[in-house]
Amino acid sequence: MASAAQSATGDAASAPPAGEAGSEDAATVTEQAPVRPARRAAQAKATAALLAALGAGVILLTIGRGWAHGDVTTPITFGVSASGSQLTSAPYALGLAGLAGSVALLAVRNLGRYLVGALLALAGAGTVYAVADRLHSLDAALRSSAASQGLGSDAVVSHVHNNAWPYLTIVGGVLLCLAGIYTLARGRGWSGLGNRYEAPAAAAAEGAKPADRAVTARDIWDAQGRGNDLT
Repeated sequence: MASAAQSATGDAASAPPAGEAGSEDAATVTEQAPVRPARRAAQAKATAALLAALGAGVILLTIGRGWAHGDVTTPITFGVSASGSQLTSAPYALGLAGLAGSVALLAVRNLGRYLVGALLALAGAGTVYAVADRLHSLDAALRSSAASQGLGSDAVVSHVHNNAWPYLTIVGGVLLCLAGIYTLARGRGWSGLGNRYEAPAAAAAEGAKPADRAVTARDIWDAQGRGNDLT
């Protein structure tokens, strides 16, 4: 019985006081709390960059495909087609701008982030407008294509139709525009490439500061275990 009582007394003496344990738990929560918003902001920024890269990639992959097809009936009869880059050159340039913006979005901060977001939104909207406008004038585009093959500007083109490629280019423009709008709406709390870990590091530094309280016997014991002398 005496040995059991002595063991219980020793365990109670070695256990940290309840107030100190609560302080340590609170410090841990304080250190971890700012990390979650920073992680969510990083994930949101990566989502915007991937969305912009996807939209720009779709534009660049579909702009070189054959968009429009038709039949020349005068002066001779044969089939004629035109690619998206032959119909309009704007989506290709805007797709390159969107691809560059998706990369820059990971590095810029503050005002630069808003500029990149505006660039992405305008590039996407410009792509949609350029493709939609060109789809209304496929006859003239195919006639120009026939004229470039030596048939003259009076060539008659019939059975003009387009396939799904220009609509996929429009989808790419919409994705690019959404990435820009999302950046403008949610990019305020995103970090740049250089300050990715600034918030967690600052939180850890704040948590590492000693609290304004009296030095206890456990503090002296822990300091001596680390090789420090608080006396």
